[in-house]
Amino acid sequence: MSSSIRTEKVAQTIRETLMGLLLRDVSDPRLRDVMVTDVKVSKDLHLAWVYYDVRDAASLDPKKKSEIEKGFKSATSFFRKRIGQAMSSKFTPELRFQQDTHSGDVARIMSLIDQVSPKSSEGLSEE
Repeated sequence: MSSSIRTEKVAQTIRETLMGLLLRDVSDPRLRDVMVTDVKVSKDLHLAWVYYDVRDAASLDPKKKSEIEKGFKSATSFFRKRIGQAMSSKFTPELRFQQDTHSGDVARIMSLIDQVSPKSSEGLSEE
């Protein structure tokens, strides 16, 4: 198995495990509106960058962002234990959490497309 396929599989396992944990098992209110958007794993599989976004991220103030970071910090050992069980490998990557700054851009672009889309489809139906 090539290195890139292995890192992608590990990243996918981490992403799926974390999403399941955030939806079902984590009761920390600081992580209530958080969703994992992406996971990148180092080639040696020792480090995983977990990118997350928050519902209504546009109104995220610095205090709320700090609380989310504290929530992730306090839950990291729990996350690593559960990821280790899901991966069944010799070691579990160290997790580093970072807010995904691009997902808000995507949501804004999709909103603009939705606004323009009905107008452009009307023009096509008249032909």
